[in-house]
Amino acid sequence: MELLSPGEKVKKLRKELGLKQEDIANDQISKSLVSMIEKNRRALTWTTAAIIADSLNKYYKTMGKEITSEYLMETELDLVKKEIKAEMEYLSSIVELGNVEVKLLNPSFDKLMNLIDQWGLKKEKVDLLLLRGEFYYYSYQYNNAINDYSDALVYYIEEKNHSEIARLYNLIGTSYYMLMLIDKAITYYTKSYETAIEQNIANKDTIKIESIFNLTLCYKKMQKYDITLQYVTMFKELENNQDCYAFYYDQTVLVEANTYRDLRIYEKAEKIYEKLLQRKTELNINTLFLVYENYSTFYRDQKKIHKAVYYINKALEFKEDVMPVYCSMGIMGLAKCQMLLGNFSEAIETLSEGLTLAKDNLRNEMIIDFLFTLIQVYIQLKDYDNALNNLQEVEKIIIEKDIKAKINDLHSFYAEVYLELNEKGKCLEYMMKNRQDYLAI
Repeated sequence: MELLSPGEKVKKLRKELGLKQEDIANDQISKSLVSMIEKNRRALTWTTAAIIADSLNKYYKTMGKEITSEYLMETELDLVKKEIKAEMEYLSSIVELGNVEVKLLNPSFDKLMNLIDQWGLKKEKVDLLLLRGEFYYYSYQYNNAINDYSDALVYYIEEKNHSEIARLYNLIGTSYYMLMLIDKAITYYTKSYETAIEQNIANKDTIKIESIFNLTLCYKKMQKYDITLQYVTMFKELENNQDCYAFYYDQTVLVEANTYRDLRIYEKAEKIYEKLLQRKTELNINTLFLVYENYSTFYRDQKKIHKAVYYINKALEFKEDVMPVYCSMGIMGLAKCQMLLGNFSEAIETLSEGLTLAKDNLRNEMIIDFLFTLIQVYIQLKDYDNALNNLQEVEKIIIEKDIKAKINDLHSFYAEVYLELNEKGKCLEYMMKNRQDYLAI
């Protein structure tokens, strides 16, 4: 995009028409003033811009074009901001697709960030940090997402924009949750909740709903079931006048059922699952999928595999309509049931279907999970050649995409395979990769 000052634009337009300075001068604006404007020695005012636009349009209108004073008055900074806005909208549309390779989009983010830094545009930089943070999050680069969200947080703290501060605490917390750094996630979710309460922000109710739900997930993940149930109760006592409340309510009730399942209080868990299914026509399609998927786990835990298969198949009836990550959970659940029934070939076929789905959606973490599950199946079958082939495939993804969260699992699987193959040296090599060298100088 060519960046021109108002004076440079006047000069360029005049020359495009083959005019001299005196051709656009009149009794309202002299040739010398036109000259000074074109040389940027005099600022273009709205009055002179309108006069020059009228003069130019005597010629442009015969060509079916028209110049506006607004166009002439646009500064280089205005043009830069317009270019940044257009590029941001483009990048946002790409990020929303959720299946873009990191290497393809990173150069675009870098180029735009350099332009923003060059012009010292603080608000635009924050907007880009938030967008890039979202991109990093959905491409499994959680540490990078945390860095961008944290940089944006500094700006909003300076601006004392507590609504955005609370929202960013939640985003940072969710990134830590995905890294399985649950203690840090709890810290940020708590900060989000406390900010909403203490500052009485406009989006207080929404932030409280999201924060308490996220804290419920954290304590469930940590298997602190008593605290989980306390937060379930706390959630149910919230104001329910927000649009998002119904969705989070159903999800929270599902967490409650899963908590009782994990505590082996099966009667309570079953009643909650059934109560949710009585409202299945009211449930969000993704929530309904999760109810069926977790109900399947409920029966799988009790070794009632045929019932587990029934409910996981009920979930998979919606596989074309739910989020890919949920669909992958369902396919994984079906494969586990098939394994428990001793149908190893069916399990491998199911996992291969899930792997194809993950590759079609370019979901690296899903691809890795399916490959690791296949590896585990092959190890159980003592098919170490296929286990190693899949390990090499998953290793390539982990290294290329720099997915640090999965590196220990990779080394552990390699160690297990080489142990079974009685290759002690290679087994030790991968075991040692997973720990610090305490003798290193």
